Amino acid sequence: MKKNIIRWAAALGSLTLATTLAACGGSSSAGGADADFPTRDITMLVPYAAGGPTDISARALATEMEKELDTTVIVENRPGASGITGLSEAASAKADGYTMVFSTDDSFVQSVKRTTPYSFESFDAVGGVFTQPYLIVVPSSSEITNVEGLRKAGKLNYAVTGWANPTHVNQAAIFGDLGLDATAIPFDGAAPAAQAMIGGQTDVAMLDAQAVMPYIKNDDLRVLAVLTADGERLDYLPDAPTFEEAGLPVDNQTLTMYGIAVPTGTDEAIVSTLKEATNTARVSESFTKLSEDNYMPLLSEEDAANWYTLLQEKSASTVQVMKQYNITVE
Repeated sequence: MKKNIIRWAAALGSLTLATTLAACGGSSSAGGADADFPTRDITMLVPYAAGGPTDISARALATEMEKELDTTVIVENRPGASGITGLSEAASAKADGYTMVFSTDDSFVQSVKRTTPYSFESFDAVGGVFTQPYLIVVPSSSEITNVEGLRKAGKLNYAVTGWANPTHVNQAAIFGDLGLDATAIPFDGAAPAAQAMIGGQTDVAMLDAQAVMPYIKNDDLRVLAVLTADGERLDYLPDAPTFEEAGLPVDNQTLTMYGIAVPTGTDEAIVSTLKEATNTARVSESFTKLSEDNYMPLLSEEDAANWYTLLQEKSASTVQVMKQYNITVE
């Protein structure tokens, strides 16, 4: 009888503790993490405007993640200051897994280019998703037909899709290594940059595949070389040589990758849950089709897992090139 009383008392105590925790919104899991995560909607911040490639990709990825997480993933746009506005909000959010950010790497790299409210240490990586190949292109009417012709150009004007962004820093490194007298002409995005080349205002540009492929298909622009994550030719441009094949430098080049991160300090179990959902969503049939339709290959499993580390390693090269070619930002 005494043993039964002890067991009943212990059970009552456990029930009372569980009830108290539930009433207070707490959890008995390590670090105070929600053992049943997620139990409510998750917000995915996108530090760019609605309708762009980052936003469209985020919404497609969120739809697939909802199936894995069994909850709603709400995409909210926070454009401004080259992604700094959105990442600042994400970095200051509560580290509970209910706020994550989906972005290109340039938003994170802003923290080494200038003073920002966040740093690489402000986030824990969830996982990489896909990459944005870069293409070096010239007008179809140009006398430059290959990289060798580019080497002999001597002097040229090159279009960039934003001051001190990857297309600017990358091209400064390329043309500097080739010993060319090259002047950067900034434009507000890839479309105006492409149109400027077609109109004869600039000679060459490095542009992302998603934006420039329509001009290539219309025979308005010619591809000289492609920069890819795996160093392999692109399936949709099988005749275009890679940087490696064309003898162009790759060590000081930054390749745009898209990925998800959460505020640093998020419980490891929650990060693991988000990682599994991200990995499953990104290789889903619908998201794979989206990546193919937009000329943005999925990252390999290894690169997806190491996305944030690769990003940090490349940021050092970005800073070095900016210093070498006196590219400054306010």
